[in-house]
Amino acid sequence: MSAEFLKGTGLCRAFGGINAVADVNVAIGPRDLLCVIGPNGAGKSTLVGLLSGAIAPGAGELYLDGERMTGRPMHQFCRRGVVRKFQGTNTFLTMSVRDNLVVAGLGVAAYRGARMPDPDAVLEEVGLSGQGGELTMHLSHGERQWLEVGMAMMCQPALLLLDEPAAGLSANDAQRLVCLIHKLRERCAVLAIEHDLSFVRSLQCETWVMHRGKVVRQGSYTDIADDEEIRRIYLGRGATHATH
Repeated sequence: MSAEFLKGTGLCRAFGGINAVADVNVAIGPRDLLCVIGPNGAGKSTLVGLLSGAIAPGAGELYLDGERMTGRPMHQFCRRGVVRKFQGTNTFLTMSVRDNLVVAGLGVAAYRGARMPDPDAVLEEVGLSGQGGELTMHLSHGERQWLEVGMAMMCQPALLLLDEPAAGLSANDAQRLVCLIHKLRERCAVLAIEHDLSFVRSLQCETWVMHRGKVVRQGSYTDIADDEEIRRIYLGRGATHATH
């Protein structure tokens, strides 16, 4: 891999005259960890859609490991290792937990000609080792979140995109997820969109603030949270406690 696995320059996307993403530059290295925060409608999910190939940019360029990917379909991004976990859970409810992992790993293994990860090992990593034989419909919302993280891991990502991964998790489970994300950094880059500021603080990583389609601040979470203007406008009055 090059020093920058994913590079985006001048990324723009408008919907009905609204600039959802406006002239954003992104550079993500092979083991980077980045969190994107901002108010609803700031353009965070649209940015992730652009980086995953789900949305074509109106302007700008995208590269993966030095290869131009602008305008290519999403499956080509996935085959190159860009894997996205959506905000809601997307699992096969009438299949077993273990079979969900197997299905997730089949396509990538077949395309790359490589053996898929051991689903039982992944179940253990995400804390579902005793539930592999259960039907997925019987899992709690939080457990389905864990399962979907496991499904993403089965795809052997080079870049893992997480859309609000802490949603529906208890405080203890959110902290477990923080630990898992840091462990995943040994294998891939991770970009997370998140509203839970305690979770973002715990990640202790580079943080971007988006507003009206632009990245208006970037730095450590502490620096971002200590910025009075950002706290007042983007994080809200109740965010002050999350800086301590």
